[in-house]
Amino acid sequence: MGYVEETGVAQYWRDSRIAPIYEGTNGIQAIDLVTRKMPMRDGGVVTDLLAQMEALDRELAAAGPEFAGMRPALASGVSAVREATDWIKAHGRAEPNDALAGATPYLRLFGQVIGGWLLARSALAASRLLPGAGGSDAAFLRDKIGTARFYAGQLLPEAVGLLPAVTAGAGPLFRVDLSRAAVG
Repeated sequence: MGYVEETGVAQYWRDSRIAPIYEGTNGIQAIDLVTRKMPMRDGGVVTDLLAQMEALDRELAAAGPEFAGMRPALASGVSAVREATDWIKAHGRAEPNDALAGATPYLRLFGQVIGGWLLARSALAASRLLPGAGGSDAAFLRDKIGTARFYAGQLLPEAVGLLPAVTAGAGPLFRVDLSRAAVG
């Protein structure tokens, strides 16, 4: 049936679909990330952010068993972003097409891991507020923690799977087997 206009759901769907192109297409944003943002301070901006993300592991460890499940997924994700970043920095200068070929999966990888990191931070903040909360506030804070746990368990592990696409280089994009092409 699709989405019924009377409920307003259709408008939410349209609004969410336009988000990837409000500030330029995702591809353009990815190219900007690897060609302009990553080289800032010779990669120091990205390195500093990754260090902040890695530092959260200590807080998650100290927060107790409720947060234990978030740690491995976040650590794997941050490690994948670091490896992808190092690869793009090492190969992108000598062969810019390699960096550009990996830009879109790199943006997706980075975004997914940052999402997990921010949700984990939010869950830690919620756990600190929970003892003094009651009623709907307590339910809201428990849901914050639950959302972070779900993301870490179900969505964040997908990020690591993007690493091979980032590091594949441009070669696969330029090799075409013409013997298999349809002649028409």
